[in-house]
Amino acid sequence: MNNLLAPVKRDEIIFLLRDLLSKDVDPHSGRLWSYVYETGSPGLRSLAEEAYREALWRNMLDPTVFPSVLTMEKEVVSFALQLFNAPESADGNFTSGGTETNFLALLAAREYFRESMGKSTVPEVLAPVTVHPSVAKAAWQLGLRLTTFKVDGEYRADVNDLAEKLMDNTAAVVLSAPNYPFGTFDPVREAAEVIGEKRVWLHVDSCLGFTAPLAKRLGRSIPVYDFSVERVDSLGVDLHKMAYAPRGASLILHRDKNTRKHRFFVYSRWPGYPIVNQVAMSSRTAGPLAASWILLKTLGIEGYLELTKASLTARDMLVEAMTGEGFRLEGDPPYVVLAFSHPEKDLVDFAAKAGSRGWHIQVQPGSRVLGFPMTVHFTVTPVHASVVDRFKEDLPVIMNETRSMDQASSDPLLESLKTLTPSQAGSVIPVLIEALGASGGKGLEGADLGFIARYIHELDPGVVEVLFREIANLLL
Repeated sequence: MNNLLAPVKRDEIIFLLRDLLSKDVDPHSGRLWSYVYETGSPGLRSLAEEAYREALWRNMLDPTVFPSVLTMEKEVVSFALQLFNAPESADGNFTSGGTETNFLALLAAREYFRESMGKSTVPEVLAPVTVHPSVAKAAWQLGLRLTTFKVDGEYRADVNDLAEKLMDNTAAVVLSAPNYPFGTFDPVREAAEVIGEKRVWLHVDSCLGFTAPLAKRLGRSIPVYDFSVERVDSLGVDLHKMAYAPRGASLILHRDKNTRKHRFFVYSRWPGYPIVNQVAMSSRTAGPLAASWILLKTLGIEGYLELTKASLTARDMLVEAMTGEGFRLEGDPPYVVLAFSHPEKDLVDFAAKAGSRGWHIQVQPGSRVLGFPMTVHFTVTPVHASVVDRFKEDLPVIMNETRSMDQASSDPLLESLKTLTPSQAGSVIPVLIEALGASGGKGLEGADLGFIARYIHELDPGVVEVLFREIANLLL
């Protein structure tokens, strides 16, 4: 067994690191249609990397020691507030990502709710079934009750169902602009009218939507969802997505600076320095902030408009190519987040055949039980403008190689698992690990990920959650 505590020489460890990284898909290649948000410009990338390195060792915990972080944060927040039509009273903070941003929005909503309702009532959060899972995670962590409501035929929040579910204990409503699975925008203005004068916090998760206002300027039918809807209390937007900053960059924006303080943690009941945390974390590097700041300063609105134009051009070419091969564009996504289903082809096999040609395509399992189709997900960014022609050339070949759904072999194990209840699910973990191809110490490297997508689609979501919590605990 190797001694993991022994030091390794610099050249050797750098070689090992590069060897590890070489096994990954190249994040800058344009061959990933999800997970990575890339301009395709090495110059912009190197500029962001330089800013990241320069600020890497600054700590955002205390701006009295590092005043640069406060200056950069204020300027980045101000840029976004203007972009999203915020009033003079607005403010916000830099966070590590959409999950932390949504957590902070619900933390503020909970404390705002408790001002009038006290702590004896369990606050409820209402969100459409398409909302990002980070909202469910935040509710779980904060002791809130999450209730989901329906979406319409275009996968947008059903405001009639929202109206029926609004109760006296409703603390917050969370909507998406756009949602991740289908790229459609919830009707924020209509939902705001339903909420009316109720003391209910309205948060808009626009973590994918940094350039959506620019897409609207370019003629796309983006609905109104930002602070121009007077009822919106907070809005989240990731800079490490459509602002193309490195990971660890997001913003939580508030209509009114006075509501922001509801999520501040302040503590002085110990012998050390007083703690004032505007966000969930205390110590954190200023690297992502500096990278975000330098990109916003360098590109400005005009630079982002050009990048958005490139993304939209590639998006239209992709839609034409996919629908020409029999795919159905799900919903009515006006932006660059797309999902396609197919009436005849096995999408798991489609992604695998695309992978053999160097394209990484994310399969969204959907859910037979919940009534959502299996789809393939595409988030189109500027880098795709340089590769979409090549993808269009490869697509007919990939489709010809992809098997039809009726060619997929039957799975007796899957059929038997369909009758499971969540309380029974734990008993089949060893069988599933074996079926995954992850037994014998192989871990995820030997796992059949297509197998996972099919099982998630077919099984009860409660059973899936139990199964994958146990499997993740064993393999990750």
